[in-house]
Amino acid sequence: MSFVLNAVGARAAGLSGVQVACADDPTALFSNPACLGYTATANTMSVAITPMSWGRSQISAAAAFGMGNEFQLGVGIVGFNAGTVTRRDALGTELGTSRIWQGYGSLAFSYLFSKQSSVGSALRLLGTTAPDPAQSGIGTALDVGYITSLLDRATVGITIQNLGVMNIGSERFALPWLLRLGVCTRIPFETHSREVVSPTLATADTVVIESIEGILLGMEAHLRAKATTPTIVCGIDAVIHKLFAVRTGIAMYGDSNGVPRLFPGSQLSGGISLSLPNGMRFDYALARGQTTVLLHTLSIVAAFN
Repeated sequence: MSFVLNAVGARAAGLSGVQVACADDPTALFSNPACLGYTATANTMSVAITPMSWGRSQISAAAAFGMGNEFQLGVGIVGFNAGTVTRRDALGTELGTSRIWQGYGSLAFSYLFSKQSSVGSALRLLGTTAPDPAQSGIGTALDVGYITSLLDRATVGITIQNLGVMNIGSERFALPWLLRLGVCTRIPFETHSREVVSPTLATADTVVIESIEGILLGMEAHLRAKATTPTIVCGIDAVIHKLFAVRTGIAMYGDSNGVPRLFPGSQLSGGISLSLPNGMRFDYALARGQTTVLLHTLSIVAAFN
């Protein structure tokens, strides 16, 4: 079940998983459900696909719904095609092939209890199917997250994921938990201010307006179950034009063949994003992470009302 550690969506993949403090679409429920409270108020949905080697693939769909000013609800599903196996009888005669599927569904919510802070939680129901019933099973897990603003200059997020167990056949084992701590800040290319006059108090306040164009800088520390050292990942998302952005991510520190080192080469990614005037966004990423080969991921994010 290590696929539950995979990044979900092209934006997350393009930033090498840097999402805990800066997720901005429904896939937030897969990384830090508290980020749902920081997404746009409009209802949004996202679908993504990642083809993999040996006939495998990962697909996902997620949606977020505003439930007032403070509550946000998210639902999502991730399916992992783990490949095919050849079935044989006791004499070794081929009986055909069967496909192995793994996946989970998530139900998440977030509560924005101040203008700067949000908490969230997601419940996961996991399942795996195989030709042999002894290799099929179900499980449950819980994700818990928190995000807050730091002096209006940055956001800080923390989450722990996959707190649960999996039952496969007659065996039960703990899922690979993942602790993530991240910080991000956005540097706009331009800012300007204007005065806003209160119609009732006749007082004027100065409001600073930042341009859509800018650079988002993010850094995360990932510590997973049984890891010998945490992995430090850095991500950059540059909005060059309101309709176009480029992004990249890299592991700055982590495990390399059992030895902690700088730039271990375990995670490296890049991607682009195209936003349309109607609120639809296309994301593409080319990333290396859980596997040694480069993986392509395509996502579509759209708003609906």
